Amino acid sequence: MKTDDIQEKKYLGISNPSGAVALNNNVFVVADDEDNLLRVYDRNVLEKPLQTIKLSMVFKGDIADGEDLEIDLESAAEINGTYFWIGSHSSSRTGEYRPARHRLLAVNIKASENGKFAITAAGNIYTSLIADLQEDSRFDTFHLGKAKKTQAKALGGLSIEGLAATPKNGLLIGFRNPLNGGKIKEGRLVSGKALLVELLNPFEVIHGLKAKFADPVELDLDGFGIREITQRENHKYLIVAGPYHENIATEDHKKEEGKLYKWSSKSGKLNGLKRFDLAGFNIEAALFYPGNDDLVQLLSDDGTLEGANNSFRSLTLTL
Repeated sequence: MKTDDIQEKKYLGISNPSGAVALNNNVFVVADDEDNLLRVYDRNVLEKPLQTIKLSMVFKGDIADGEDLEIDLESAAEINGTYFWIGSHSSSRTGEYRPARHRLLAVNIKASENGKFAITAAGNIYTSLIADLQEDSRFDTFHLGKAKKTQAKALGGLSIEGLAATPKNGLLIGFRNPLNGGKIKEGRLVSGKALLVELLNPFEVIHGLKAKFADPVELDLDGFGIREITQRENHKYLIVAGPYHENIATEDHKKEEGKLYKWSSKSGKLNGLKRFDLAGFNIEAALFYPGNDDLVQLLSDDGTLEGANNSFRSLTLTL
């Protein structure tokens, strides 16, 4: 990877960035999957976030803070000034159902005169995504009923980690797990296909109407699941792919590195960006700033990295 293709920075304040979206040309908002807070950063100010927002204060009575109550926020997408956020929909590490994680929510974020941002709820929290998908026979091959009772990073588990807008004001929901097809080799699934779910009516579901889905999309990401998907422009997307499992090196398995792909929802064309080496990074968030679809900022979840010290790394790549 050429040095002129990449800029690396380290931001202070959190270690587990899990979803982010630009608010303007200089500012982004990011979630940490360990709490129910949103943090606003100036892309050029590394020392601390400009502002921290408690979602429990935005959705009073519907979101609470505390042990086992985290939404496990994983990704964000903006549609016409409304910012959607999605929880992982995963179980606990022991396979226990976590209702707080079954959430798709939307907020309005606007700049105020004091240099801060005002955030308000947009509609209500949608909590029945998996139940609605279970009722749709087109998704039967993914066995979501069993997946929601399985540990997120186990074979056949459930974990949502990607969210992106569509040109028709829908949302693409990217699953890290489960994968479809493939075969078991040394205890792990290989050559499985990743699932993309297109929610056609996100604004309706946050106002209490029934979800509508397009046909499922299966992507061949070399056996990986979706860690993030971000709209570049119109039908063009950047996908961050990674293993569905815990990804810990063992005697039988080596640690696997994430990969980047370009994908067109219109043509279905999928291309790997092999010139970018993500070794040593755990990319969970990707964002483009307005008017620049050739420059992407990737955020690494460094929570398990020795010496992270309440910080995370950012890579800005020229695509």
